[in-house]
Amino acid sequence: MVFLPLLFSANESWTFNNIQSFFELFLNATVIFIAFVFASSSVYLFNDVLDRDKDVFHPEKKLRPIASRVVSFKVALLFAILFSSVAIIICVVLLYDTVIYICAYLVLMAIYSLLLRGIIIVDVVSISVGFVIRVLVGAIAINVPVSIWLYICMALGAMFMALSKRYAEFIALEEGSSLTRKSLPVYSKLVLQRTTYVFLIGTIFAYSLYTVNAGNLPSNKLMVLTVPLVIFGMRRYQILVNQRGFGERPEEIITKDFILRICVLTWLLLVLILLTIFR
Repeated sequence: MVFLPLLFSANESWTFNNIQSFFELFLNATVIFIAFVFASSSVYLFNDVLDRDKDVFHPEKKLRPIASRVVSFKVALLFAILFSSVAIIICVVLLYDTVIYICAYLVLMAIYSLLLRGIIIVDVVSISVGFVIRVLVGAIAINVPVSIWLYICMALGAMFMALSKRYAEFIALEEGSSLTRKSLPVYSKLVLQRTTYVFLIGTIFAYSLYTVNAGNLPSNKLMVLTVPLVIFGMRRYQILVNQRGFGERPEEIITKDFILRICVLTWLLLVLILLTIFR
């Protein structure tokens, strides 16, 4: 997510004819990427500390280091504080303009872990905002403007993924898994299915509008060629969640499904080619 602004600034803020301009921006994007690795790691540690007593009843989560007592919650909290501090220090020292946003992300995720994840709809909105912050900070780090359409697409896409995660958790609950989330009983299978479809269609619609309306994209509208890949990728993701029981860990869908990986890589390559040749 942090590198998306760098991708979409191809042949605008950097070019292959001046590869040094790319490496300067890539270095800044990498710095903020590393900062977010530490920030998100601290959030996951904090989350697992709070859930340690519930995770022991979950068939998979009980194997996590904190739930299985391999790592004590005091050590985990210590590293959570350490990692968040490292993230902030990286931004203060190397990319000062991003400090307020990385702090906002950490505060939002802390409030989410303590309170917001137990409130229906607010929980998935919080996750969506976290992804939008990633894109925003990625743009600020390399000092490039990003179309509002890209933020809208990211927000809707994140909502789709978050709701898919809730759906997978709900199915696991129906199959006898223990309850690990307060807001889950308030949802229903039908509501989750329908809202997931709404955000699936909304994301595709917003991305389609982005490809033809964004002022900084090629004027020949050839970016619309990337829309079928987005439709296929999102539909593939939904099938893996609905029919194969994936979704509780979205990162595993991307890393384990070969077809989806090929789709994502093809989309990245096609976007880069179109922007490089026609912008």
